[in-house]
Amino acid sequence: MISRREREKDFKKQLIVEAANRLFSNSSFEAVTVEDIARAAEFGKGTLYQYFGSKEEIFSYTLETVLNRLCAYIEKECPSDLTPQAALNNLITLHYRFYKKYGHLFPSLLRMKLDGSLNIGLYTEIETLIKRRTSLTAQVFERGIRDKVFIAADSYKLARLLNKLVIGLIFEGPEMKATDGDAEKDLELIKLIVSNGIILRGETNGRNANS
Repeated sequence: MISRREREKDFKKQLIVEAANRLFSNSSFEAVTVEDIARAAEFGKGTLYQYFGSKEEIFSYTLETVLNRLCAYIEKECPSDLTPQAALNNLITLHYRFYKKYGHLFPSLLRMKLDGSLNIGLYTEIETLIKRRTSLTAQVFERGIRDKVFIAADSYKLARLLNKLVIGLIFEGPEMKATDGDAEKDLELIKLIVSNGIILRGETNGRNANS
């Protein structure tokens, strides 16, 4: 059983994460200071340092938290007893909502990796979670391929393609600025493109599948 002290610690860390994410959604990692995060979380700077050793740790923990949350949602909303088509629709919605809310974190992650400012250990933990997300996504495609409702293709490549399709619709330009697209229309478009592109409907490469 988790102690009251541990629950309080986790609660305060989550407050810091939410405050940091709000700031990172409007400014780059480089532009946000520890003081900014402490102020937004309504903590003193000293209190914040009781939970995190640096701004990099706060950023890393924030990204780990939201990626873990996404993985948990995929496991819950895309169970093996759901049809592949229904699981795929849920998967698209989960990815879209995730990147709409947290996608701004990834350009900063890329810059930090390129300039070496993020500790390799912290980056490795994030990379492991990204791979887990991809694996869970691929499992949905694998079920559809096995049931012969999706095209026979590399499930991991399909998972990465879905990820890039969602990102490409939400963000544009070298700075990955979020677009002002209507969420419902965006989701409808993504599902239309994906379903018409990977769900078999009696034809393969322009020829009847039975020919």
